[in-house]
Amino acid sequence: METFEVLRRAVKRVSPLNRLGISMLIVSLTYCHAQAVQTQPNRGRLKSQSFTSEHALTERIFPLLEALSEDLGTRQLLASDPDLGELMRDRWSSVASAPHRCDQNTACFCETLRYDEKQVDKGSTALAHLFATQPALRAFVKEKLQPSDLFSYEANTRPEDLLVSGWRHAAQSINSIISTYCEGKAPRYPLIDSMTYDPGSKSFAQLIGVILAGLTIGESTTDAPPQSTLFFTASLRFAIRLLQANGRDEAARLTSLEASENTVALARAKSVNWAEYPYTSILLLGEGPEIAGVDLSPWGKERVRLGVAAYRAGQAPFIVVSGGFVHPSKTPYCEALEMKRYLLEVYGLPESAVLIEPYARHTTTNLRNASRLVIEHAFPLDRPILVVSDPIQMAYIESAVFSRRNLAELGYAPMRLGKKISPTAIEATPLKQALLRDAADPLDP
Repeated sequence: METFEVLRRAVKRVSPLNRLGISMLIVSLTYCHAQAVQTQPNRGRLKSQSFTSEHALTERIFPLLEALSEDLGTRQLLASDPDLGELMRDRWSSVASAPHRCDQNTACFCETLRYDEKQVDKGSTALAHLFATQPALRAFVKEKLQPSDLFSYEANTRPEDLLVSGWRHAAQSINSIISTYCEGKAPRYPLIDSMTYDPGSKSFAQLIGVILAGLTIGESTTDAPPQSTLFFTASLRFAIRLLQANGRDEAARLTSLEASENTVALARAKSVNWAEYPYTSILLLGEGPEIAGVDLSPWGKERVRLGVAAYRAGQAPFIVVSGGFVHPSKTPYCEALEMKRYLLEVYGLPESAVLIEPYARHTTTNLRNASRLVIEHAFPLDRPILVVSDPIQMAYIESAVFSRRNLAELGYAPMRLGKKISPTAIEATPLKQALLRDAADPLDP
């Protein structure tokens, strides 16, 4: 800004014609400065909250349903099945009759697109029959589902189960979203994951009625009309739009990190000599503040301090900061983005040394999502990462309570813990089962 002041003073000492030219230069520099400020890396709080599309949320939460929808041949096969077609028409018929049948009753509206057990079974039976009789569907499973770790972490999973069991899990997860974000039933962690509105209010009942009435309108001009959608489209759209209505779109707020926050560090990763470091990365776990308006908690700052010490000691070429939009509920601050900002602004670390993981909502998913990051970007798995945190959280990570929580909430251990280096650091090896996508946790699947 000192340059601007020098130019302003110069304007007073030149001819009117030159004064015009310098004034135009000042305007141009001011505009460029504003653009540069706007294009700096995201600084924790999304100043104008980014909107998330149905497609982005579906892709993140329901990858199986997204894959079935996007593959043209498979889509046509499913659409032509008489049993699945009947299920599809039943869904849209329920939507059409809802205004008269429900008469502004929220509970009735919410039930409109919930799957009952018979409907889930009907879909399962039809998919199993198609898999057994249609080579094209078997090829789809073999080529699109089996090679991916998104759908199962067990190597011996039957191909048919990837499809049928995957459908059942998706239907149950859709029902769970309806229960939580339409009916207002408490989720596993109600303090941070609950719905936004009062489900008993008249205005919310009216909103749900409007959402149901608008389900026939696809997000894209290429979306199929209701009469040619798939058997799960109506219920899926309803679940996704409930998340959007409640502002519970955390799962898709920050996508394409390779082209944004993690661009510089991932570019550097391609040329790192991994043999020079004992660990591939230093993992810092977020700790969100419980006070509204606070961007980074004092616990988070202390964990960053510990991570910086390990980085400066040459333990790893990268620091991975993990944590989403968590505390307090509906916070505009992302733990990972705030920790990255603290690392850059306070400690002067280069952006090429910091990777963010901006989704995790719990210690379990801190480890799971960090495993995903290093595996997906081909960090060598023959050496561990270094998990760094305060002594209190580190003792918890080592405990049997944490092990049981992993099994209860994830179904597996996301990392294999190794040698404890100090009260604030422990070695851990990422495990491939962490790649499994879980729609049962729609805010961070």
